[in-house]
Amino acid sequence: MDNSKFSKIALIISVVALAASIVVLVFSLTGHKASCGEKSTDSNGIVLDSTGNLAIAYVNLDSLLLEYKYSIKLNEDLLTEQAKAKANLEGRIRAFEKKYNDFMEKMKLGSFLSQASMESQQNDLMQEQSNLEKLDAQLTEELMMKQTTMNEELYDTVMNFIQGNYADKYTLILGNAAGSNILYAAPGMNITRGVIDQLNERYAKGQANN
Repeated sequence: MDNSKFSKIALIISVVALAASIVVLVFSLTGHKASCGEKSTDSNGIVLDSTGNLAIAYVNLDSLLLEYKYSIKLNEDLLTEQAKAKANLEGRIRAFEKKYNDFMEKMKLGSFLSQASMESQQNDLMQEQSNLEKLDAQLTEELMMKQTTMNEELYDTVMNFIQGNYADKYTLILGNAAGSNILYAAPGMNITRGVIDQLNERYAKGQANN
């Protein structure tokens, strides 16, 4: 069995992939009273800046997922599980290859006691190969499900945090990531650093209370 087959399991926990999974982080946040002196709220609950324009900002999701400590922890935990799964499968593959090579050597030397003995061992090898293929598919599916769960958890965490802490400051907050539709934005619209710092501060407090 080719060890490279395990490459299916090697989930690429890249920032681009994660950012793509939550690039829908676009909120229309209305109906809240502005808390900053330079912003106001019109009769429809739309937050306006000091010039009377819509208060809009964006969060760079690539940076957030690279620097948010909870995101880092979840990714590292998943990579650890991936490494353990890979080691387990590769160990079983090596054991299978040894049995297969021993079988082929016995066939070459004609050292089977009988045709029935050879066929029995051959069938055992075929069954073990089938089991390894099933294990490969099972591990791949499990890791993909865990990655999906992790992405959903990060999405919910960031979404709930922004809605709870920035809804009174902006009418619209966009999620910017590699390949997104935001081609240009004024530097002042980037609130990424503040969001990351506050998320990390909240995470640190949560860890201290555990």
